[in-house]
Amino acid sequence: MGVQESRAEALTEAIYDAAVDPAGWAEVMALVRESFASDVETLYSLDYARRRMRPIEVAGIGQRFLDSFESSFYTDDNPSTRTPALHRPGVVRTDQRLGEYFRDPGILRRSRYFIEWMQPQNLCHTMGMTPLTRDGRVINLSLLRSADAGPFRDAEIARFARLQPHFRRALSMAARLEGATEKGALSAAALDRMAQGVVFADASGRVRHGNAAAEALLHRGVGLSVRGGRLVAADPVAQQQLTALLRGVQEQSICVPRRDGERPLVVSALPVARRRASFVERQAAVMLLIHDPQSPRLPRAELLQSLYRLTPAEARLAQALLAGGGLRRAAATAGMSYETARWYLKVLFQKTHTGRQSDLVARLLADLEGPPAA
Repeated sequence: MGVQESRAEALTEAIYDAAVDPAGWAEVMALVRESFASDVETLYSLDYARRRMRPIEVAGIGQRFLDSFESSFYTDDNPSTRTPALHRPGVVRTDQRLGEYFRDPGILRRSRYFIEWMQPQNLCHTMGMTPLTRDGRVINLSLLRSADAGPFRDAEIARFARLQPHFRRALSMAARLEGATEKGALSAAALDRMAQGVVFADASGRVRHGNAAAEALLHRGVGLSVRGGRLVAADPVAQQQLTALLRGVQEQSICVPRRDGERPLVVSALPVARRRASFVERQAAVMLLIHDPQSPRLPRAELLQSLYRLTPAEARLAQALLAGGGLRRAAATAGMSYETARWYLKVLFQKTHTGRQSDLVARLLADLEGPPAA
């Protein structure tokens, strides 16, 4: 394998590594510099409507010039802002191609952008591409180098073009991961605002996540606690029932005696929808709802009606499901037969765009900003 092929392989691997670890873009820029003998390497997004630039990873530019980029770039005489055809994914643009586009080889060098921003940094030649466009913004990768280094040659442009699909896929992956992470953070914040304890655990009882109410309750150890990373009940009989509950061989809810002698905790288990995973360890298989009779009361049925356009009966069932105990217990709490509750549960699935009881409860918990006092 030649030097160029070895560099290309290392760079491609680094690009995909950066998709899952944003800190990896610094290594990508270093490998780009090594491969193309550039003086400046920039990966950034441009919002033309707001005239904003957000750097993702920049190497070779001082803070002063980063701060002045927007005022120099977004100018009427900058030809780079008037070339949508050169900013399509799949196109490699250079200062020479910019001149050919306008049939004016000196158009860039007469612009404020070149005179105020490029020239003071001893930068003369450019090569760039737009791997991705999202929500009215473009993500650009641009390389710059001095007049002494000379313009980017055809062989370099061809190698640069071959990198474009890798950057596009990696940036798309990064955007999806970022979105998922953000949604996960918002969901966790919503769960933390609930007064009811919520624990995600695997079949062995190992706790994967607990909301703030669950953590506080487990820390007090009034009937449940965490030992060695696993959820355990202080009462031996309750521990056996909890083990069966987690393994799916026990009815959907159990009562766990409290050490303080108050009314027992009600623990309900709902299976979490399983998804095929090829490269990661399978995570929580059960969502446990821990209802503490001593905690603040559940959201008003009227609030549930308003949020999801539920009938009073549907709202009562939704409220009862949030209290835990499975569908039979919820039906009794809501004052309806089990068969009627099964019918209403299907309606709740439709109105909340869910398909399983665990998904329904998770949706209710995530959408509620907090449990108002009854």
